[in-house]
Amino acid sequence: MQDLNLYHKRVLTNGLTVLAVPLENAASITMSVFIKVGSRYEEAKLNGISHFLEHLHFKGSKKYPTAKKLSEVIDEVGGDFNANTGKEHTQYYIRTAYEHLPLVVEVLTDMIQNPLFEEREIQREKGVIIEEINMYKDNPQMQVESIFEETLWPDTSLGRDIAGNAEIIRAITKKDIINYRNTFYQPSNIIIAISGKFDLDKLNQYIDNFWGHLPNKKTPNYQALTNKNNSQKVNLQTKETEQAHMIVGFKAYPYGHKNNDALKILTSILGGGMSSRLFTRIRERLGLAYYVSASYNNYRDAGNFLIQSGLKVSSAPKALEVIMEELRKIRNNSISASEIKKAKEYIKGKIALALEDPHDKLEWYLGQEAFLGKITTIKQRFERIDKVTIEEVSAVAHDIIKPEALNVAIIGPFKDRDQFEKKINL
Repeated sequence: MQDLNLYHKRVLTNGLTVLAVPLENAASITMSVFIKVGSRYEEAKLNGISHFLEHLHFKGSKKYPTAKKLSEVIDEVGGDFNANTGKEHTQYYIRTAYEHLPLVVEVLTDMIQNPLFEEREIQREKGVIIEEINMYKDNPQMQVESIFEETLWPDTSLGRDIAGNAEIIRAITKKDIINYRNTFYQPSNIIIAISGKFDLDKLNQYIDNFWGHLPNKKTPNYQALTNKNNSQKVNLQTKETEQAHMIVGFKAYPYGHKNNDALKILTSILGGGMSSRLFTRIRERLGLAYYVSASYNNYRDAGNFLIQSGLKVSSAPKALEVIMEELRKIRNNSISASEIKKAKEYIKGKIALALEDPHDKLEWYLGQEAFLGKITTIKQRFERIDKVTIEEVSAVAHDIIKPEALNVAIIGPFKDRDQFEKKINL
């Protein structure tokens, strides 16, 4: 165990990791069952099964045989019950008042270990999933993110959509679901994490009783990227929309890369707030966009850096031109010491505010444990950010912002891709 005042980590003999973050002044607990599997672990013919499986775990278990009974038992204590699926994880969590810890452990355990997977529920949920896919397609602000990653990593599991497509979802069988679950939902691939007010000894006893008897089985690794070549692409999806949505981006760094802190500062300077370079120029001065921001994502062996904007349709080509100008400026010209200082304080302030919430604090520790295998405390992260130099931020800008590495994804009522390709000039 490390930093005992901040968190406790324990690994059972079957490989299950237990991560506990005590918050003595909290009135609640958040408990999460985190499985290290998501859409990038899927074969192409099963694309979307991780997300589908997440839904099915809410449809009934041995002790709570219907979706209604599962939800009722948490509603009765005023809890929040939810889940999410990403490209490298699936997560189930419950938030309640702290005195309901025994119930939370029991419910999460039963739904994960003893799902019923009744055929009628599987078929019914297919319709729900397909409607969710349609909802994403009807939301260009969300859909453009999928198009961008497909453009960045074509013909790979990392580039495929998390939810899959209707044709594949219809074809998935109960056997596929059980086999996939049995492959990846193993203790050695699971982290049970909790934050809030709880008795650590009782928590460990509950976990041992409910999870300690399970065997230790190995799980397959993710599908590593084989083609990492950079090639400039513009992916235009013509769609009748009232607003154009665009992402301009590049490949970046995986989890744990030494350049991620400098990239975080670069991201903040460009588009991390209402006084950032992009927001000030594109929205406030030129009035081209409703929203514009910069961000980055890390994966196990890859990452991306992107600028996302919602634009007046007529202004989209001009906005792309301005984004190119700002990218050239931050790559080729100096960054001021005042900008670096402001970015560092902005980042630390956002982290501090977010971690006031027990759920977000748990995510801080959980994400690091899952994808890095080690945990940096908030204090250590702040110290690391403070040490980043102007030279390091500039070096990252030169490393990432390259003409041959540029990828653009656009959704809007456009038929001519050339009008955007002509604006690309790095």
